[in-house]
Amino acid sequence: MAFTGLLIVAASARAETYYRFELYGSGNIPLNKNFEIGLPQSTVPLHGEFTFSPGVRGGIRIGVDGLGHWGQDISYSYGTNAAKISVLTNGNFTFTSRTHQFAYNAIFYPGGLRAKKVYPYLTAGAGGTIFTLSQKDIDQGLVAGLGKLQTHTSFVFNAGGGIRFQFNDHFGLRLDARDWLSHPPRYGIPASSDDPRAFVFPVKGIFHQIELSIGFVYCFRSSK
Repeated sequence: MAFTGLLIVAASARAETYYRFELYGSGNIPLNKNFEIGLPQSTVPLHGEFTFSPGVRGGIRIGVDGLGHWGQDISYSYGTNAAKISVLTNGNFTFTSRTHQFAYNAIFYPGGLRAKKVYPYLTAGAGGTIFTLSQKDIDQGLVAGLGKLQTHTSFVFNAGGGIRFQFNDHFGLRLDARDWLSHPPRYGIPASSDDPRAFVFPVKGIFHQIELSIGFVYCFRSSK
C-alpha cells in the first residue's frame, strides 16, 4: 500500500519522473545506554549498562524523484549487532541482536534535480524497527535468570543527509549518513517488578543508531 501511494504521488507530477531502485550496505553504530536498578530488587542502586558493538546491514530502497527539489523513498534493511547487558552484581549477558528496519522518507534536494550529475540532499522519515533474537539466545536468557526474552518492536524516526552521484541516465552511487531514533529494546524484560527476585531492565530514553551507507542506484525514467 505504501509503495502504491508513492507511485500515485509520482504519477501526478507534471515533469519527468525518475523511479529508483537501490541496493546498499551500511555500518551501524548503536550508542550505549546506562540504567539503574533500585527497590525492591536492591536496597542500594545497582548501575548497569546496555552496550552494542558496531554492526553491518544490507538493504534495498525504492524511490521516486521529479525534476524539482523533492523526492521520496521506502527502505528495508537487515543486520546484526553483538550486544551485552551488564549489571554490577549480576554479571554480563551477551547476545546477538538481529534487526529488521523499514521506513518511508521524504528527500529534499537544495539544488534541484534538473540536468545535474551530483545531488546533495537532506532526508527525514519514520517507520519501524524489529529487534529479534535467536532461540539459542532466548534459552541462554532463561538460564541467566532474565526470563523469557521476546521480539521487541519500536516506532523509529530517522534524519540525515547525503549525496548522490549520477553517472548517466541510469546508474549512480549514493552516500548517506543518518541517525535512527527509537525506544531502547528491552526484549520482553519488565522495566519494574514487585518481585524482589525478578530481573528488571529499566533502560529508558532515546536509543540512537548512527548509520553510514553506500548504495548503488539504478534509475528508470518515465516521460509524460
